[in-house]
Amino acid sequence: MATQVVNLGEPLNNDSFVFRAFPVEGYRHRKKNKVRRKAFYRTQEHTDGLSVGTTPAHAVAGLVTNCGYCELPVGPVHELPHNLRVCPDMNEEGHALITNLPFFDGTDEERGLAEVIAGKLVRIATIVTCDFFPPRPPSDLPSTH
Repeated sequence: MATQVVNLGEPLNNDSFVFRAFPVEGYRHRKKNKVRRKAFYRTQEHTDGLSVGTTPAHAVAGLVTNCGYCELPVGPVHELPHNLRVCPDMNEEGHALITNLPFFDGTDEERGLAEVIAGKLVRIATIVTCDFFPPRPPSDLPSTH
């Protein structure tokens, strides 16, 4: 199967918000209600950038399960001194990418910078929920009988 080339639009407005899903528990610390750095580590399999959604539903789209999500204001991301940009994926409505993040699994220098930037993004991000999103309607819950 061929990989689809991502067509990025112009960076989102600074007054916008994007949402980062937690596909695994390790992306957030429930008791402290904090996002962990690994939620913002970009690996080489993510060639175009780090995925975010323009809505919570878009952030979790495509995940079989999730452990919640966080909210990230776009303006402070753009203001970081690392030339990060949050750009919409023109091929997929509601999908956007944080671009120019260094690879966490790259060189030692890239890894060090990735850790620094992830630490800054963690301070900007706000956890919205640590529970599965969207909440399942009662009809989807297992029967107690």
